[in-house]
Amino acid sequence: MASLFRRRDIPVVLEPAPIPVPRFTIDGWTLAGTPLAAKLSTRAPQTARADLRELETLLHGVAVEADTPYTYERAAVLLERCDEAGPALSVCEAWLAHPASRWPAHVHHTRAVDKHRARLRVRLSAMQVPAQT
Repeated sequence: MASLFRRRDIPVVLEPAPIPVPRFTIDGWTLAGTPLAAKLSTRAPQTARADLRELETLLHGVAVEADTPYTYERAAVLLERCDEAGPALSVCEAWLAHPASRWPAHVHHTRAVDKHRARLRVRLSAMQVPAQT
């Protein structure tokens, strides 16, 4: 990617973050007992309860490798809203590695997920200190 003012971009190696996997309960899927749940409990006012329930269901869809791009798109958006850019990036990567991402019916969604992944990479690389060579 060409830089503005001919600055040289310093490549930053981004380690993939684990995608939180919800566990099954009698009421559906829950993130209770996961590291993400502990973080979200401290930010409860920011994350609406309905969004949290939706995120739990979407993350289950990601875990079982659903063929619907909306599952991955929306999960990445909700994770980013919860200040979890690393797992959001991993969700985008999971969709782009999925065979369904190359289906002609999903071209537009795949392009949107790819753009979201690029934005997340820029955000995460800005947060990390570049590796010294």
